[in-house]
Amino acid sequence: MAYEYRPLVGENYRYKTDSEKPFKISRSKIELFYNCQRCFFKQVKLGLREPPMPSWAINSAVDALLKKEMDFCRKEDRPHGIFKENNLTIKPFHHNDIEKWQNAFTGIQFLDEEHNFLLYGGVDDIMEDENGQLVVVDFKATAKAAEILSPSDVYNNGESYKRQLEIYSWLLQKNDFDVSSTGYLLYYNGDASRAHLGKDMNFRRTLVRFDLDTAWISPMISDMHACLQLDEMPTAPNTCEECLYLETASNL
Repeated sequence: MAYEYRPLVGENYRYKTDSEKPFKISRSKIELFYNCQRCFFKQVKLGLREPPMPSWAINSAVDALLKKEMDFCRKEDRPHGIFKENNLTIKPFHHNDIEKWQNAFTGIQFLDEEHNFLLYGGVDDIMEDENGQLVVVDFKATAKAAEILSPSDVYNNGESYKRQLEIYSWLLQKNDFDVSSTGYLLYYNGDASRAHLGKDMNFRRTLVRFDLDTAWISPMISDMHACLQLDEMPTAPNTCEECLYLETASNL
C-alpha cells in the first residue's frame, strides 16, 4: 500500500522484532542484503555502521544541474535533449510528489504491512513515455576514455545500477503506477582527451538502456525479514570483500 510521506531522518537505529512501528529499509539496504546477508545483519540488526564515505562533489553537481534541466523541460512539457538525441519521445513526469520522490530522506515509499517494513528510495528522475508508462532514469557522472553506450560499457555490466533502477520501478509499481520495463542511466562522462582543461570541464553525455525485471524484489524482502529474525549472524559469502578483509585483519 502507498504510505503517507514523512521525513526519514538518518538510520541510527536497530531492528527490533517486537516493535509496532514500521522499520525503515532504504534502497541501499536492499542492495546491501543482495550482496552480503552478514553485512546486512551487522548493520541493521546489530546497529554496527560502516564509517561514512566522502561525498562525490562532481557527481552531486551533475545531479543538481541535470535536475534543473529536467525541471525546465517539465515546465515546458517536452523531452530533454538527451532523449531527442536518442530518438525517444519520453518527457519528464508531472506529479505533485516528484520532489519528495527525489529526496534521499523521503523518496518513493511503500509500506509492506506483511513484514512491517517502510521501504523507500530517492530517485533521480522519472519520465513518462508515449504510452503513459513511467520510466525511471538515474544520473551518473564518471571519467573514462571509452564511450558509455550499453550495459557492457559499465562496470560489471551495470548489474548494481540495473538493480537500482528495478527497485525504484518496483516502489512505483507498489504505489499503483504503470511502470515501463525499460530504464535508463544518463551518463555524463568527463572528457580528458582535450589538450588542456581551461576554465570548463567538458563532458560527453550518453544514454544507457536497461531491460528491467522486478520479480526478484518481493521474495528478497521476505528473505530480509527472515534474516532479521535470526539470533546469530549469517555466514559470510566468499564474494564479500569487507567480510574477507575483517577476517584477514582478525587473523593477522
